[in-house]
Amino acid sequence: MVEEQGRVVTVESEYVWVETTRRSSCSSCNARQGCGQHLSEKYKSDAYFSYIKASSRWVLKEGDQVVVGIPEGSLLKASFLIYLFPLILLMVGLWLSSLAGLSDFWLVLTSGFSLLCGFFFVRIVGEKRSADICRVEVVKVLSPEGLFFSDSGVGEQFAFRHD
Repeated sequence: MVEEQGRVVTVESEYVWVETTRRSSCSSCNARQGCGQHLSEKYKSDAYFSYIKASSRWVLKEGDQVVVGIPEGSLLKASFLIYLFPLILLMVGLWLSSLAGLSDFWLVLTSGFSLLCGFFFVRIVGEKRSADICRVEVVKVLSPEGLFFSDSGVGEQFAFRHD
């Protein structure tokens, strides 16, 4: 599971919106000491925030620190749909156009049209099935001052001791 730490900014009935700070992958790269990209990221002053809609089994409030996660399988499915599917359609359009014996101009035109159809399909599927394809959930709460599970309508309160 790919995890990211963030802060709850809005609470809805079944979901919470979590604000995370966008970071480059430079901090986890082994070659970061000899890389120019690391230097530019190091001195960048702007903080970029992402807002993620995540399901939660806990009753949370605004300001809670949480960890959100997405299963690797869901991430791979979404990546395939977004990146690889339009390229496959481009290649199929190119192949069919070359089999039909079209000129280079028409090859480029039909391949571009196939690519646009792939992007359009991804857009339609993303709007209708984004919750099924890429399910993000709160996996851990980092500020548990009286945490409630929301499995039932009422919820059970858990007390945490900090020794």
